[in-house]
Amino acid sequence: MKVWSALSDPLQGKTSLSTVVWGYGLLGSIAYGAIELFLDPGNEFAMRVYTVGGLLFSVYVTVATYRCAGNCASKFWGRMARISAVLSLLLLPVLAYLELTGALSLAMLGEQ
Repeated sequence: MKVWSALSDPLQGKTSLSTVVWGYGLLGSIAYGAIELFLDPGNEFAMRVYTVGGLLFSVYVTVATYRCAGNCASKFWGRMARISAVLSLLLLPVLAYLELTGALSLAMLGEQ
């Protein structure tokens, strides 16, 4: 039950903003990024699943950030967290589309 609580409390706004940003956001992103080390870049299906999983994780952290922003002692930083969360949610579908269509890979190859 403790794992379920750790996953559901941020979505209910019951977690401190700093825990969501540093714990779930930063450390969670590092942990999720480490999974890529074990994936074969040539396996297109695995890379797409990894991308979709990353998108879902990003949405989770962004929604949790928005919901927990009210727990911040500073009204300024709480408001900045909410603005950042809204902007992130608006940009995530665009970035996911560019990644899944390969447009980001093509753009990176063009820079070399």
